[in-house]
Amino acid sequence: MIVRVIAALAALFSVSASFAQSLPAEADLRRHIEILASDEFEGREPGTAGEALAVSYIATQFSQAGLLPGFRGNYFQPVALVSRADDHATFRVEGANGSQQFSGEILALGDREEVVLNDLPLIFVGHALDVRNSDDGTGDDRRYDGQAVLMFRDQPEGREDGPTFDMLIAHFRERGASAIIGIADPDIPWEAAMMGMRFRQTFLASHPLANVEGVMSWHAAAALLDSAGLSLPDMAAAAAAEDFAPVSLGLGLNARVSTAFDRYDGINVVARLPGLDGSGETVLFSAHHDHFGICRPDSTEDRICNGAVDNASGTAALIETARALAAGPRPPRDMLFVTTTAEEDGLLGAQAFVQSVPVPLDRIVAAFNLDTIAIAPAGAPVGIIGRGMTPLDSLIDRVAGEQSRATYRGLDVNAFVQRHDGWAFYQYGVPAVMVGGSFTDSELLTGFLRSRYHRYDDDMTGIELGGALEDTLLHIALGRAFGDPSRYPGPRR
Repeated sequence: MIVRVIAALAALFSVSASFAQSLPAEADLRRHIEILASDEFEGREPGTAGEALAVSYIATQFSQAGLLPGFRGNYFQPVALVSRADDHATFRVEGANGSQQFSGEILALGDREEVVLNDLPLIFVGHALDVRNSDDGTGDDRRYDGQAVLMFRDQPEGREDGPTFDMLIAHFRERGASAIIGIADPDIPWEAAMMGMRFRQTFLASHPLANVEGVMSWHAAAALLDSAGLSLPDMAAAAAAEDFAPVSLGLGLNARVSTAFDRYDGINVVARLPGLDGSGETVLFSAHHDHFGICRPDSTEDRICNGAVDNASGTAALIETARALAAGPRPPRDMLFVTTTAEEDGLLGAQAFVQSVPVPLDRIVAAFNLDTIAIAPAGAPVGIIGRGMTPLDSLIDRVAGEQSRATYRGLDVNAFVQRHDGWAFYQYGVPAVMVGGSFTDSELLTGFLRSRYHRYDDDMTGIELGGALEDTLLHIALGRAFGDPSRYPGPRR
């Protein structure tokens, strides 16, 4: 460990002696993590006093480092969020054979507190397997305005390449469906199906929702189709075919849905380090500062999910990266530093930032996300989540070599590519990756994910900062390299 850290320091020391003196040590990371993951900050849940303490601390660190406010003259970007929870729902279907009412074994959520829908035509779309092709123009392009869509929540047996339930909901929302109802797999307990529907029901306030979105049990769906003279097992067999076409059930859906809403603001923190060349080209660094807050019952001794590794560690590394780059020779390109809210709710803070980004997206030449970095000891090889997906790889590998870091070139780590804030930037055309050693040792990473991850015991106990320090030094070097047009001319987009 000592040899590698000395080599990294030596590489950076060649820039200037004063810059080298500003480089972080493990103690600097530890200090930030201890504060951000303290019980006083109550787990940094979006919209809480704990998050307010966290963003105030982060902005103060940016200000003391000499960084400028980065969002419309302010360090803070409010992010309007909405969380919803099911209260009560009743469905009634009417057809030629009479009417049938459902209130048990359905769970539905509305787009407002009280939703009443009358006589919506019910359309059964099966697994909607062609949805995954809709982007290339070969899939389902039908409109479903004013209709209720009934579909299977899960993919056909033996298939893993079909659209997910979240993809299907988004698809039919965009095509005007007023109600979207998934049928739970008969092999999944109804309680588990309800938990799946309740998961991540937090959205940006601007996010479109169908009037009603929900799930019903296999048993309830069988009764519904029976009222249309159809057999659910037969329809399931037919729907497994790639060319299955939507079926009008000849039924009208009447729904009354009550939903509880909570509206609040999360906060992104944004700081800017102006470059020397005035080009407006920008290198972006991001880390999410949020976690799950008070996550256990009042009767529990340790109620707080402190989020030391996930992601006070990445936030600490970003603060120290910003501080070191501000203290050293000013790079030609601008630097933007962002800590995001509501990452744990589905990258929402990053999405809000991209939608209101203070610089043109095509001027961001590279984006580096820092997340859950305090796992591996010093000496872990450097991997890239997103390797092969951007033009950044070659220079990243060279910079890692300059830091005397080995590189891991496996693509298996790309399994996490959609699970960090960089994905939000990548979807908007920004070359965005996550770089470091915390995810290249699958045994260490799996051990964390199966034990402390998203739990109350993700605290300072036994935290490993050797690899986190190396990754922080690496990101400082990446900032200097990608901030220099002579080393990285920039992608052609």
